[in-house]
Amino acid sequence: MYPRRLIIYMTLVELVALVLLVRSLGLGVSWVHGDLFLFLGAVFIAAFFPVVLPRGNGTIGVEIPVLVASAIVLGPTAGLWIGIIGTLNRRQLTGQVKWPSVLFNRAQMGLAGWSAGAAFYWLGGNVRSLHAAIILPVVVACVIAYVGNLVLVVAAIALRQHENIYKVWHRYYSWMGISYFVMMPLVFLMVVVYRIGGPWPEFIFLVPLALSRWIYVLLLRIRRMYALSVQAMLTSLQAKDEYTYGHSMRVGHYAKLLARHMGLSEERAELIEQAGRLHDIGKVGMPDDILKKPSGLQIEEILVMQRHPTLGGEILETLELLGCVRNGAVYHHERFDGSGYPFRLKGEEIPLETRIISVVDTYDAMTSTRPYRAALAHQIAVREISLGAGTQFDPAIVDAFLDLAKTTNLALAEGSKFDSRESPPPPGTFHPG
Repeated sequence: MYPRRLIIYMTLVELVALVLLVRSLGLGVSWVHGDLFLFLGAVFIAAFFPVVLPRGNGTIGVEIPVLVASAIVLGPTAGLWIGIIGTLNRRQLTGQVKWPSVLFNRAQMGLAGWSAGAAFYWLGGNVRSLHAAIILPVVVACVIAYVGNLVLVVAAIALRQHENIYKVWHRYYSWMGISYFVMMPLVFLMVVVYRIGGPWPEFIFLVPLALSRWIYVLLLRIRRMYALSVQAMLTSLQAKDEYTYGHSMRVGHYAKLLARHMGLSEERAELIEQAGRLHDIGKVGMPDDILKKPSGLQIEEILVMQRHPTLGGEILETLELLGCVRNGAVYHHERFDGSGYPFRLKGEEIPLETRIISVVDTYDAMTSTRPYRAALAHQIAVREISLGAGTQFDPAIVDAFLDLAKTTNLALAEGSKFDSRESPPPPGTFHPG
């Protein structure tokens, strides 16, 4: 289902491409020759096997350098047609992409080709004159094609997902920007080779482009392996204790919301979410008779339970899930005044991410039902959090949490997204959970 604003946006982009197409037909066929079809084939080969992004239905390909080179050597009109026709990929041709998206993709790729060629010639570029003066037009053409294509796509995703454009860019595309600009010398070489040897030698550049695609796939596999490692840990936690799993999922979600409210980057907020989800992973090593005991713990049992932060850190370190994620597991029972455990860290010795997790961890512990008490109301839990500022919690983070709590009842509006709120909880100290 396409939101109305997205439909309007896509239609406008398509209309611009259509106007340029109609205008190109008025130029006659003087720009149509054999080289056009050879470049069309090269772009088609480069675009045919796109790399699917890890989230959403988007893809990335390696056809942009070939498209830019074709627009430079054949002109913006050729770039327009090659962008529209030549960048059709396997997923689009086999019906895996809905036709409105296919039309939009055709339009924005055509505009990328046209704008690259137009920028090159507007800046005085001339493929018959291969000297230093051509470098600036080539660079500008590459930047305009990449940035223009990226902006059009990111804006469409943002409208579809009702998100901020910057967040969409940061989540899906920020990691691959450098690789595109590394391709600038490749575009320049393609222009030089065309001037010297014609269009046929251009196909040799498909080899480094295939290597670039392989690197994209490798990077995405690494990201996927990381995500699968996190999911495997969460699955083991769910198998161990359903309540702890639900609690951990809520803590991760709340921590991400609070991090966003504090103005932290989307990437950092997502890392904090993962850290929150895995903060109690050490409880998979706790004995069931202690973890699921329906009554209060004895001193010896409390000492055993207090081992779960360091055990969680050891588990995550073994899986090489380090940094923010490991810190969340190891330090979430430290207190701002230095009276926590296991290392009695104080103040900013405790990582910022963990100080965020500590606040929402306690909030969820209080707003969840326990065998020895019912869940506390949102306002009561918020008041308890405020009383812990400067002792249990970082006052600055408490202030941010209180500000968020004015407009959002996390337990009511957000906590219901995750199950297990009524399941038997892990015993221990009152807060955090």
